[in-house]
Amino acid sequence: MKPSGKPMHKLVLLVLTMSLASCYSNKKGEGSLNIDNDRMALAHELEESLFSYILKPWYPRIIDSLNGGYHSNYAHDWSREANSGNRALVQQARHLWATSLIYEHYPEHMEYLDYAENGFRFLEEAMWDEEFGGFHAYCTQEGAFVESTVHEKKIYGQAFAVYGLSQYYRVSRDAEALELAKNAFLWMEEHAHDKEFGGYFELLGRDGSPVIDETPAEGQDGFLRMGIKDYNSSIHVMEALSELYRIWPDSLVRARLEEMFYLIRDTFVHPDGYLQLFFEPDWTLVSREEAEAGDEAGQWFKTHFTYGHDVETAFLLLETSHVLGWGEDEKTLFIAKQLVDHSLASGWDTEKGGFYDAGIASEEGIRIINNHKSWWGLVEGMHALLLMHTLYPDDPQDYYSLFLKSWEHIDTYLIDKTNGGWYNAATDTYPENVDRPKSHIWKTTYHNVRGMLNCIQMLRNIKD
Repeated sequence: MKPSGKPMHKLVLLVLTMSLASCYSNKKGEGSLNIDNDRMALAHELEESLFSYILKPWYPRIIDSLNGGYHSNYAHDWSREANSGNRALVQQARHLWATSLIYEHYPEHMEYLDYAENGFRFLEEAMWDEEFGGFHAYCTQEGAFVESTVHEKKIYGQAFAVYGLSQYYRVSRDAEALELAKNAFLWMEEHAHDKEFGGYFELLGRDGSPVIDETPAEGQDGFLRMGIKDYNSSIHVMEALSELYRIWPDSLVRARLEEMFYLIRDTFVHPDGYLQLFFEPDWTLVSREEAEAGDEAGQWFKTHFTYGHDVETAFLLLETSHVLGWGEDEKTLFIAKQLVDHSLASGWDTEKGGFYDAGIASEEGIRIINNHKSWWGLVEGMHALLLMHTLYPDDPQDYYSLFLKSWEHIDTYLIDKTNGGWYNAATDTYPENVDRPKSHIWKTTYHNVRGMLNCIQMLRNIKD
């Protein structure tokens, strides 16, 4: 069912970039022309930074021309680490998506289509489980299956595989990629989709059966052993289905995409404007009392405010609404704005800029429990702020000034101007991380390529 509500703003879906921009037809004067010139100059600055400090350090350095796929572990100076370790599905799929997206935006750079094909073949030949279906979570550098734990497969990784394959098909029109994306979705449908309550189970055995028994798992996954459904996997399942639906407008894909949209917008997002994190299979929210038992063991992560995910979800909800053809929708716009505004009110560094990683509600109010500013959360924040400006240009928050401050913070404290690449976190609150690895299985080019490209496109399409 189409969401109700009267149109609030005129949105334009930039199909080639998945960015949203709001165009206004006010008569231009000299001042507005100067503003336009400033925005064009800023777009050029971001584009130069994208190529110099993101693309150039990563590609073709990480391309494995021998085994296929992408190398993972590189030190702070981009020297290859001796222990390269195993490869992760999420890492491989994100690089496939990012290289495909770069080629879509810059088709003169034909090499990025080659980089993407290299990743596709590795997913197809090494990471797809020929015996049970679905993708392995990990494999060796040479492409051999690595049996990790009882929950060998996770819906999070399957979703990113669908995401990367779909974008690759968009630019390559390789029928094998489309077929693999379809097979992955249908495997998710058969095994991971909760046919009783909706949504997707996160932890899966190799055969695809949900891990929902009483046996504790290791680490943070231990809290998911009862079949609990989590925010992070859910927003990225929605994201992946949006990408798949664009290339394969199948009725079942649409039904699942609508299902995930409503669950995230109307169940995961609290009325005050932040993501609630964990739910029982029947969508009963995990109680704070249960989650906070043994806080010294790190239990806080189960109920914290995750600012990077909140601002990212604002964009993903709007993107999904447009992919579904719903256009402007007052409720979705309101919720997206709430997600950004709540993050600004409680997780924004008013002095230097940038969103902190995590906060938690306490008797004294919201307190920051992790003042690191992760690379991915910062670029998602910058992207969301510019998006909010296109939607609400006259808002008292002055989203454009906050966007400028966000970019200044990233450029000053996050980008390594000596070695290239982005640090894992900004140096204003975490200076010692300058010596941390630049590339690992949880750090790719997915977030910053998308954020930078969408900001570039929005800057070039905003009309005053």
